[in-house]
Amino acid sequence: MRKWLKRYAFLLLLAAVLIGGESWLNVTDPVSKMTCIWRNDYELIRLQHPDMTFEKAIFGSSAVTASYIEGREGSVGYVNIGMDYGTVKDITEMLEKGQLTVTEDLVLGLNNLSFLDTLPTNATYPWHRKWYEPYLYFQRDRLWQLITDGTTNLLNGEPFTKVDSSRQQRAVYRGALSDEDLMKSWESLVERFGETTPEVDCAENFAALDRLAAWCEDHGVRLRAIWMPWNGKLEIYPAAQNVMDYANEQLERLGIETLDMTRVVEDQYFFDTGHLDYDNGAPWFTDYIDPWLAEEG
Repeated sequence: MRKWLKRYAFLLLLAAVLIGGESWLNVTDPVSKMTCIWRNDYELIRLQHPDMTFEKAIFGSSAVTASYIEGREGSVGYVNIGMDYGTVKDITEMLEKGQLTVTEDLVLGLNNLSFLDTLPTNATYPWHRKWYEPYLYFQRDRLWQLITDGTTNLLNGEPFTKVDSSRQQRAVYRGALSDEDLMKSWESLVERFGETTPEVDCAENFAALDRLAAWCEDHGVRLRAIWMPWNGKLEIYPAAQNVMDYANEQLERLGIETLDMTRVVEDQYFFDTGHLDYDNGAPWFTDYIDPWLAEEG
């Protein structure tokens, strides 16, 4: 035994260092704390709410981030945990993996893209990490970008980094697109997502909706949903409507109470197709839904 230990002492020491280092990286998550790297929305929320535990929360994509104002005077206590590209599958995996938790009420802010399996996402969101991926490997893209940009900057006689994320916040939208740009935005949506079907392109997210409903029931959390506003100047293209109709069937089957805001908000409050102007539209939307949010279950 002693001979074996002596022979493999270096390898055992190396393994201990690697395992210990990986554990330290997982616990401290240093990349998310670096102000020379842009943070994702999950990391920005965690800066405000380090324990990632919420009594009441409203989750969705950037449409939620830009539409609901938390913490105002008279607020009903909901935290806006909207994240760029957020889908039903995302919130389900976060809850299942313990990357956030909700204790009382969870509201989903939905549109047709909330159920799209192939929706582009932010690859740095932690629930995308495979169980076998080391921390530094998962963070490789951001670290490599930092190194290459920093090297280029130094060669050009500039500071190593020009990024300062110390005041970074989740994106909101102000003002409104011109009618011409609004139409281009809608045409882009139709071109990219106009052929999607709920049964084929949304299967994973609808399966996740079932898991989410089960998680909420098991943990005593009330689950509700809001269909987010859609600009009245624009048609809801057929593929989007098909996904929404199918989703309504699933929401009804699961007994999830739903508030339909798709055609409630006036056109003047929109920035584009589905994002509200944060200065005028978001306050109106928040005031409108807060009484519904405050209703007792």
